[in-house]
Amino acid sequence: METNPFLITPDLSEAVETSGVVPGIYSARVTDLELKTAKASGAQYIKWTFTIFGAEGELQRFNNHKVWYNTMLSGKGAGMLKGLYKACKSEDFAGGQYDWSTLRGSEISVTLAEGKNQDGSPSGYPEVKAVKPVKLPF
Repeated sequence: METNPFLITPDLSEAVETSGVVPGIYSARVTDLELKTAKASGAQYIKWTFTIFGAEGELQRFNNHKVWYNTMLSGKGAGMLKGLYKACKSEDFAGGQYDWSTLRGSEISVTLAEGKNQDGSPSGYPEVKAVKPVKLPF
């Protein structure tokens, strides 16, 4: 008799919710980035991972929740990369070669909205609509 390798008992005690973040503005930290190539166009982009932190009250359940943001490396969409740099560094990008991994650990403010599938139905995952500097309390 063959055993089923998928008959397991997972430990979900530290699991982080992967969908359902309430739309709003959150503090987030840049925790990862990955250079990718778009299948259709061959254009390169960076896939950023942001991790929410500092949410309070009812929203604190979203702390440590990850959201993703893509920035093109050229064309009109590269304006999003320029905006992310400004949000992280509080200065305009001067241009030229830059080690974008140095933005890892930067703290920013992200505006999240309900994500949509291509057919317009809700995806169940948040969409990053804006990235700005973290507002200081003074």
